[in-house]
Amino acid sequence: MEGKGLKTIQIEECESLLKQIRDIISVSVVMGEQNQIEEIHVLAEDNRSAKQLVRDIETLLRVEYGIELDHKKVSVVQLNQKQRNLQTKRLKFSAVSYTIQENRLEAIVELTSGQQAYQGRTSGPNSRHNSLRLFAEATIEAIKCFLPEEMTILLEDVAAYPLGRQTIVSVAVTFIQGMADEFLVGSAVVRQEEKEAVVRATLDAINRRVPLEI
Repeated sequence: MEGKGLKTIQIEECESLLKQIRDIISVSVVMGEQNQIEEIHVLAEDNRSAKQLVRDIETLLRVEYGIELDHKKVSVVQLNQKQRNLQTKRLKFSAVSYTIQENRLEAIVELTSGQQAYQGRTSGPNSRHNSLRLFAEATIEAIKCFLPEEMTILLEDVAAYPLGRQTIVSVAVTFIQGMADEFLVGSAVVRQEEKEAVVRATLDAINRRVPLEI
């Protein structure tokens, strides 16, 4: 069972803390309605057992937040050497920003891969649905900077919708290489802001296909 925490849990702070544990590559924390941890998803190297990683997570949360976490709430995926090499090729979300002038919004998204970093920018009317499209389009513009000329990506649609107790963003794109095209869909949970979920959903769609090409 989880006890009463010593302090309020902020998702980004908690994830950053857990990523300091040895061998952990990335962490996603899912919070419930009463500021309780519902799930922790971990991507890690395979240098130690999953059980050891879970124990480290339990200990850190107990010390930092006063939480007795049920180990069943932690899922761990471990990468072998070949998978780690592929992981380093994946595009990663590093920053998102925007400006609004009158009724126009400019979306700016920065992505990285290894030592490379590129920004994508788009602008248009600042309606709710169109603003989601703008952040997806800015993400795609940044992705294109990493791709050879014969490859491109077209945005098909963006949608935000409730699922269970969470809000989900899904992004549909078409990945084109030469004369061939492929329809791809990615999704992400809205943790704090929809615009960040749009970027993560767009990457979720293309990272299953593009990392083999960059």
